[in-house]
Amino acid sequence: MTSSGRAGAGASSSGGPKTAAAASGARGTAKSSAGSTGAIGRSTSGSPRVPSSAPGAAAVPRPGGGAGSRGTSTSTSTSTSTGSSHSATSSPSKAPNADARRQLRRATRERRRYERAEARRFTQRSRRRRIAWLTAGAAVAALVVVVLLAAYSPLLAVRTVAIEGTSRLDSVAVTGALDDQLGRPLALVDYGAIESDLAQFPLIESYSVEARPPDTLAIRVVERRPVAQVQTDSGFNLIDAAGVTVQQQADRIAGFPVLDLTGTEIGSPGFEAAAAVLMSLPDDLIAQVDRISGTTPDSVTMVFTGAGQRVVWGSAEDSELKARILQRLIATQDPSLPVEYDVSSPQSPVVR
Repeated sequence: MTSSGRAGAGASSSGGPKTAAAASGARGTAKSSAGSTGAIGRSTSGSPRVPSSAPGAAAVPRPGGGAGSRGTSTSTSTSTSTGSSHSATSSPSKAPNADARRQLRRATRERRRYERAEARRFTQRSRRRRIAWLTAGAAVAALVVVVLLAAYSPLLAVRTVAIEGTSRLDSVAVTGALDDQLGRPLALVDYGAIESDLAQFPLIESYSVEARPPDTLAIRVVERRPVAQVQTDSGFNLIDAAGVTVQQQADRIAGFPVLDLTGTEIGSPGFEAAAAVLMSLPDDLIAQVDRISGTTPDSVTMVFTGAGQRVVWGSAEDSELKARILQRLIATQDPSLPVEYDVSSPQSPVVR
């Protein structure tokens, strides 16, 4: 209101006397306007005031119209301009913040990737050791499964018993004795029962059992080698070097010398020396021996068939050398003459 009065005064001073009157009229008008404004203020002051901050305050129409409308529009425009200035100020700062967050997430991912790579590098040896243990465990488990399948599967049951290495022994009889093993899985063959079944064959010195998948049980036999026969009250017993009887017969068994047990017995040192000498003789010499005796280990003697040529052998030492020398001496003599060969000292043999 005061600024309007000053403007009027300025105008009157520049425009002349008429302008001054107009200025005084303007001041009167201003006063009356102020009075009316004051009246309006008084008339509205009687009614309850609504706080400007209360919801819906801007929607309540005020009497007098002009001044209230101007105040409301001024405050609205002011707040709108202020909000616009705030929005314009805050929007440029959001872009750097988004870039920073993206860079932080990227750095976090790179850090985690690096940490995982380092963890794998430092645990590589332990992982290899773990893989090796797992592989070994799997192999053992597979082996156990295979063994169980082999032990209990009917596909690997014994259907054939093969006897090998027999010459004097009847293989059919041996196969028949092992019939109780038929139908058993190869892994569950009863070796104790096999030993009991083969014990009834004195010609078997030793044996070995071999399981041949899928269904064959092979028995490899080593027969006893008979070396001599001894005369008994019931006939003749064919024995091996250990004195085990492999055959009995009432008459003398052809092809084997008679072991004279006069002054000795089976299992004595003299018997063992005589048996060792017979084992060392080649087949052509042993076929010529009719009788052999060994009262002591150093007094082994033999008598050939035919003219009854005699051999003084001595001990069982150097038997192979003595056999070669004896063959050469026999070649120089007439087999029909009753001569005596002394090879007890092979370095100086004697023919009498």
